[in-house]
Amino acid sequence: MTLSLADPNDSLSYKSLLHRPQVELDKDGLRQFYAGKSILITGAGGSIGSEIARQALSLGAARIVLIDHSELALYEIEKALRYEFPDAPLSPILCSIRRKSRLEAIFVEQKPDVIFHAAALKHVPMVELNPSEGVLTNVMGTQYVIDAARAANVKQLVLISSDKAVAPASIMGATKRLAEHLISTQLGSSNQACVVRFGNVLGSTGSVVPLFRSQIERGGPVTLTDPKVERFFMTIAEAVQLVMTAALHNASHPEEESNLYILEMGSPIRIYDLAKRMIRLYGLTPDKDIKIVLTGLRDGEKITEALIDDNEVRASLRPGIFKVVNQNMRLKLSPTALAELYLLAERGEDEVVKARVFAFVNSLRDQPDSETPVPLLIPA
Repeated sequence: MTLSLADPNDSLSYKSLLHRPQVELDKDGLRQFYAGKSILITGAGGSIGSEIARQALSLGAARIVLIDHSELALYEIEKALRYEFPDAPLSPILCSIRRKSRLEAIFVEQKPDVIFHAAALKHVPMVELNPSEGVLTNVMGTQYVIDAARAANVKQLVLISSDKAVAPASIMGATKRLAEHLISTQLGSSNQACVVRFGNVLGSTGSVVPLFRSQIERGGPVTLTDPKVERFFMTIAEAVQLVMTAALHNASHPEEESNLYILEMGSPIRIYDLAKRMIRLYGLTPDKDIKIVLTGLRDGEKITEALIDDNEVRASLRPGIFKVVNQNMRLKLSPTALAELYLLAERGEDEVVKARVFAFVNSLRDQPDSETPVPLLIPA
């Protein structure tokens, strides 16, 4: 069987899968902001982290600090960047964000102007099976990034979040919601921080498009969970350009209380329709040349996702970007309760960890606005 689809690393190959035009932004303001700056990226070997590095270098960043816990991922992104930008000053550093003292030493030594925190465990079913690991990376790791940024007096910190943090049904989404909260409440005006929330990225690691591609190229079947499942999608380049624009806006408006942004992703796309469209792009006929098999929803998965929660209000900023006002922004989780959560996760007490994470998230979504810390200690 001869199959033909454009190179998956070429963003043009994914534009045809979107049912909307890509958001295009004026790069002049971005270039003025990022030119000459030192940029540090956690999770630099991932799809989003690596594209942030490429775009930052294209905008004139003075140097890029690449942090990743995967030796292979770090090697691959350094090799790719040195090929694309031969003269770029790169500092590849092998480090897990779960190593607090090491992170602090790196941040103090490297003195970055802007940090993009993209490191996370993101695969919903995998984190569902390993909830303690999700907490240790997505929540505790984010706490350590915040602590290190504060210790090094880093001016700008940007968290890459997910639409799965909205009314989360999965432990992955719930840990990302807690990470959002930590960013929103723990850094003051001298160390600005913001959260950028968006949906699925076409072609990113773990997304359905590479999965469907490999299944089609093997001759099928293409597997999906439910014919009604739909998701928001963007290309990697588009998502990162908007992330960098949101960071620019946040840095330019320190007086604004809210620091949570969402990206315009158009209408959600049905995964079933996406699968059929991809099969047709290969010149094949769905359910004739390539079978489509339904497997049922997995734990933590939802039929639809949303970009804003019930207690949030969206306000337009500029084309492609919205600011989200969270009605419970000033709620603060008890440091004692968070420390206990980390200890339980270190012990691998998965069921208790899951219960406490969702208790934390429900309090953030349901409690009235208050300056009083929420203890949230529940019986084991």
